[in-house]
Amino acid sequence: MRRIQTSLAAALFLLACPALAGAEPLPRRPPSTAPEREMLDRAKRLLDQGRIADARDIHLTLWRLTKSASDAFRVGMLSFRLGDFPMAAEFLSIYFDMVGTPDAPKIWVPPGFKESYELARANFAEARRHVGALDVRVSDPGAAVLVDGRQVGVSPLKLPVFVAPGRHRVGAQLAGTRVEEPVVVDAGGERTVWLMVRRAGADAPARSPASKTAGVPGAAPPRPARGPALRWWAVGGLAATSAALGVLGGVSVVEANDAAGDRDAAIARVRWEVFRCRPGLPACDAHAEADRRAKAFTALSVGAFVGAGLAAGGAVAAGFLLAPEAKVRVGAAVGTAPGVALSFSW
Repeated sequence: MRRIQTSLAAALFLLACPALAGAEPLPRRPPSTAPEREMLDRAKRLLDQGRIADARDIHLTLWRLTKSASDAFRVGMLSFRLGDFPMAAEFLSIYFDMVGTPDAPKIWVPPGFKESYELARANFAEARRHVGALDVRVSDPGAAVLVDGRQVGVSPLKLPVFVAPGRHRVGAQLAGTRVEEPVVVDAGGERTVWLMVRRAGADAPARSPASKTAGVPGAAPPRPARGPALRWWAVGGLAATSAALGVLGGVSVVEANDAAGDRDAAIARVRWEVFRCRPGLPACDAHAEADRRAKAFTALSVGAFVGAGLAAGGAVAAGFLLAPEAKVRVGAAVGTAPGVALSFSW
């Protein structure tokens, strides 16, 4: 009877845990080498002495050597203690990407992982309030991505680049071709930057020496790139024209009303003085002049208002046609709520 119960319990255990036998273990960090252990001990001594910046430098060196999640975690947390929020957000986002979540870890995690993970999440959220995020998208892979002249990675970038709020220069360089764009980002905000990089001569078709001097019949010349000056001149000129025509229309309405009043007064005098109006009589001449002025200013006011409406519509159309294409991003940055973000810039 006892043998039957033991067999039944073993069968139930195997049925309840079918994936245990075939499940692959999560990857673990290789054991630390002797130099790495020595550096870890030195960093711990520096922390005990309150030398947080020196300890972070050691862990940053270890990160460059090992690329391990634990070193990314330590660099991010120490940077947060130092108030270096851009570096804290950068390395904590790397840590989250490497370890996954407590419910679905990507690597082997030690006991107490959930508590340290939640603390890292709280620190990341606080650091994120003080920094901006740049989501840099480059047309070609393998391009060096630069922010303020410093290389932050190679396209395509997997994670956003965290920077201090304000104005920054974002660029990409590939095969001797470099592009750069100024970007302004607010604290807690995120900007998507699109950079178009082409290798020199990669997309240009082969041409004979004669074709370099002779144009192709019927081929349209390349369209020049539109810049901010073109956008502002076009929209500003059309808006100013619309305002001027609107003012002209208003003045014309006032003059037309005055002329109509003079015409009505003149016709009243005509009817009072004579029964029949004929040229040469002062009242008749005043009536004819007032009638001409009323009709002229009425037509001018109508034309001015129509022109103002057309110019205003042209300003709106120029703003949309000459503005860069809007970017719609579905999803969320690390540590933010999911949603849809629409961003465009002039």
